[in-house]
Amino acid sequence: MSCVVVLAAAMLALTGGLDGAMAAPPVHCAKADAQTGICLVEATSPGQDANADPVASGGNSGEGQPAGGDASSQDPCTYTLAQPQPPSTSVLWQGQSPADGAMYAKVCPRVDGSGLTTILEFVPNGSAPPAGPPVDPRVLAEQAIASLVMRAPEIRMAPPPGSGSGLVGLPVWMWTERGEQFVGPTRQSVSAGGVTVAAVGEVSRIVWDMGDGTTVVCGPGTPYSPGAEGESPDCGHVYAEASSRHVPGGGAWPITATSTWTVTWSGGGLSGTETLELSSSAELYVGELHVLNQDGSTP
Repeated sequence: MSCVVVLAAAMLALTGGLDGAMAAPPVHCAKADAQTGICLVEATSPGQDANADPVASGGNSGEGQPAGGDASSQDPCTYTLAQPQPPSTSVLWQGQSPADGAMYAKVCPRVDGSGLTTILEFVPNGSAPPAGPPVDPRVLAEQAIASLVMRAPEIRMAPPPGSGSGLVGLPVWMWTERGEQFVGPTRQSVSAGGVTVAAVGEVSRIVWDMGDGTTVVCGPGTPYSPGAEGESPDCGHVYAEASSRHVPGGGAWPITATSTWTVTWSGGGLSGTETLELSSSAELYVGELHVLNQDGSTP
């Protein structure tokens, strides 16, 4: 059979693979975009199988093994019918034609283990491509999870952060922007080798570190409406002390909001759960209200 290299995709597997039970402790985002807060994760491209192990398959170079080989020399590559097929006039057919057979996308592990390479291979009518290794749903789950867009909380407060209008004893409202990228649910699915895995990510809680030693656990919170009185119905805090008394230089209370994303996946007869924590920061200056007596003195 003739084959022609048409593309090569450098693909990296996610660190921290998914184990059998898929129940892991929360992990912090290793790298996030400084401007957007989006967690940056590298993953293989959807639809391509990354579970083949070149070492386990005997160090195969990625070009496959002749049909009829024993189990120890099983072809580590996967084959998928190319969609769409090249035009009948394309040089990729190398003298063959669509009437003679079909082109398959052949995905193989690189010999150095650095990723995968993809080629087009012609399979004549009456023949079938070699049966590759079974697709591991956990590998597809890694790809689906890496494709989810999950962002750190977009902090909203009343009084607004940085406004300098916070006062001791007055309620502070906290909430985050809505939207799939901030609270979910966000969904992705990946298919390969007849197996489809779907992943859904959703924020299960947001923990606010208010800077004064207090933490508040909330959901997305309730946006403040102008004229509303009293405390937030579900996510608020009242400072008992001015920030100037504790923050060096008379500064503001440092505030951190950390969202816990819970990602569930299922497919190929397996399922699991992963968690990811993403954080955003802000500052709120909280002052004290001093009342003057009639004689102009401060009590």
